[in-house]
Amino acid sequence: MLEGSTITLALEHYLNSLCITVLKSTIREEYLEEEKEDRYLVLKQVLGTLAILYSPLSINSLPELLYLPKETIEGGFADLHAILDIRKDTGRPLRLHHPSFRDFLLNKDRCNDLNFWVDERQAHRTLADNCIRLMSNSLKQDVCGQEAHSILVANVKSNRIEQCLPPEVRYACLYWV
Repeated sequence: MLEGSTITLALEHYLNSLCITVLKSTIREEYLEEEKEDRYLVLKQVLGTLAILYSPLSINSLPELLYLPKETIEGGFADLHAILDIRKDTGRPLRLHHPSFRDFLLNKDRCNDLNFWVDERQAHRTLADNCIRLMSNSLKQDVCGQEAHSILVANVKSNRIEQCLPPEVRYACLYWV
């Protein structure tokens, strides 16, 4: 039993160092210190959000939800094919390759580089704040243009909702709590 535990710990240690290596490879040596700090913050915010999302979103939806420029988010993924399932179709959901990467990011003992470790409580708090802000900026009375105040939400066709509300707003409405 002890031998299996030792192997498991050694494997976990190896995976942890591999994840740190992949993440650090996105921070170029030629970056100025300020650029490196900005890059760390963006990576932490984007990867932390991907780790805690209840339902995956696309690269197209993340800028609106995170209040970051699309170019900033897309640039952050260029070197992360080892940990992210990045599709050419930016409308497809972006997913972590393996749930163990989520566990790695959210565990301070495993992700011992504070530039990448994600405080799960803080990430959820930030995501909830972003969802509320997005809903406040996007939702309005009769957002689907039904022009009849007596129509129940349950009677609005789902494809009409999809036409009127982008995926990130639908996500915010469903999961902000």
